[in-house]
Amino acid sequence: MHDQTQAGPDALSVYLFQIADAVQKKVVDSPLALVSMIREVTAAADQILASAALTCESQVPDCGSGCSFCCHSRIHVIPLEAVLICCHVHKHFSPEAVQGLKTRIRSNLTYTRGSSFARRVAVKDRTPCIFLDHHACSIYDQRPFICRTWNSLSRQDCETAFISGNQNAEIPCLSGPNYVYTLARDVVQAVCETMHLETGRFELVSAMDRCLDLADAPSVWTGGGTVFGRLKTEKNSEKRGM
Repeated sequence: MHDQTQAGPDALSVYLFQIADAVQKKVVDSPLALVSMIREVTAAADQILASAALTCESQVPDCGSGCSFCCHSRIHVIPLEAVLICCHVHKHFSPEAVQGLKTRIRSNLTYTRGSSFARRVAVKDRTPCIFLDHHACSIYDQRPFICRTWNSLSRQDCETAFISGNQNAEIPCLSGPNYVYTLARDVVQAVCETMHLETGRFELVSAMDRCLDLADAPSVWTGGGTVFGRLKTEKNSEKRGM
């Protein structure tokens, strides 16, 4: 799935920027302000979509518990998302679970690092999301914006594309979540840029490998340091692969 927008002067982006600014004025501590900011912007995006669903007729996503076909795609995150996931892992994962995560990261990178898009699609069965656990997301509440954008209207189409390995398959999706959450991510990214923090979009597995390799990646990043600089920044999201 492609991004459909970037933060601009439209009413919705102005509204989200106002929310982000209000958080920064209210919370003095910079790291805490960043956490509060992305949570408030995400909550606002959630509310916008919920209100839209109530006020206009809309198709219902066919996504559901146990459906994880899209969780075999190669996704990208912004640094704030990566460091918050890192904090979540250190706080809520047992030492054994952290070690298991690192093992999955190494396995995933072995199959995908330096590979073409077609090759990554071919090995999708062996490279599920590193946070997928028995067809469920182990960081669901902390999942990146890009994961929130995907709302398939046909589970059957997702399954067919996954089984066939058709990298050009078109999956019918709701456009609203894609627009709103992409815009929310761009607003968060823009705020981080104004704070002179490292920005960009980085492949999730490589980003988490980097975060877990450092002693305290969140503190380094929120302190203005470089955490992801050695990774290739993706200017445009790659085509969604099943």
